[in-house]
Amino acid sequence: MREGAGWAAIALGGAFQIVWAIGLDYTDGFTDPLWDAVVVAFLFLSIWCLSASMKAAIPVSTAYTVWIGIGVVGTVAASAAMGLESVSPLTAAFLAVILAGVAGLKMTPAGHRSAE
Repeated sequence: MREGAGWAAIALGGAFQIVWAIGLDYTDGFTDPLWDAVVVAFLFLSIWCLSASMKAAIPVSTAYTVWIGIGVVGTVAASAAMGLESVSPLTAAFLAVILAGVAGLKMTPAGHRSAE
């Protein structure tokens, strides 16, 4: 798998993370079999995508941080869009900081990511 495919896997894994995180709210304490299955399936897919990105030579620290960042920002945005929560200006500012960090990691040359 090439590095470009690795970044695509991280993005897809982040999207899967949004689904399982929001779905967790609908499991009713893991008592709803349909939502339980959705959460477990998307959790598995999300982690599988993270693993695939690392096989594409993206360092674990970068892959994990970007994956989490996509999941966090995406979950807050999706839950706000669905009316499950509101986002204050301060929350939005901190989410922007997370996005800036994720973008910075993506733009960091591979040679600078290793601890030599």
